Amino acid sequence: MPIGRYSVMDGDGNAVGTEDFRSAPGPAGWRYFSDIQTIVPEPHHEVVDLVADSGWRPVRTRINTGSHEILLMAESERLTGYRDGLALEVAWGPDVELDYASPAYNVVTAHRLGSRTAEFDVVFLQPVTCQPVMERQRYEHLGEEDVATPAGRFASVRWRYTAIPSGWSRELWIAGDVVVRYDGLYELESYDPGASGPPPLA
Repeated sequence: MPIGRYSVMDGDGNAVGTEDFRSAPGPAGWRYFSDIQTIVPEPHHEVVDLVADSGWRPVRTRINTGSHEILLMAESERLTGYRDGLALEVAWGPDVELDYASPAYNVVTAHRLGSRTAEFDVVFLQPVTCQPVMERQRYEHLGEEDVATPAGRFASVRWRYTAIPSGWSRELWIAGDVVVRYDGLYELESYDPGASGPPPLA
């Protein structure tokens, strides 16, 4: 079970918090759980829980930001659950992805794409409020690359992420089921691969 800590940044490399995470593969798929402490937009604590099936399809996510909470479960062509105690239903489909402000969602999307570059619709849960909105994103597969982090050097796959509406774009590196670097957003401070995580290079 990989365990680690990210320094969370504001997109321009300024530290605004931390995300302590653990993830684990299982017979039915993969699960990620994290505790986030951030000062944006004000000091608060968040819990992120994401489950994907063996094909890296999101099947359930729960996010609690203190002021808001959402639970969504995939059911055929919709996501159902609740937000702040009220029933919620969101359009969903085999070509739609799920995203929130945590590296877990990047891992799931990248694994579903494999080595493909693609542009697609995303149910994006807005930071803190968890309000679902539809947007377009693009992931560009840039090949394999060794990358250095404060927690070690990793053999990884390099991607370029772009939010189509705003044009905001950054590069990220994924080793196994861990984002090991995400320019301007996440820096891997500490890491223990456990029995299933990608080990740092010697």
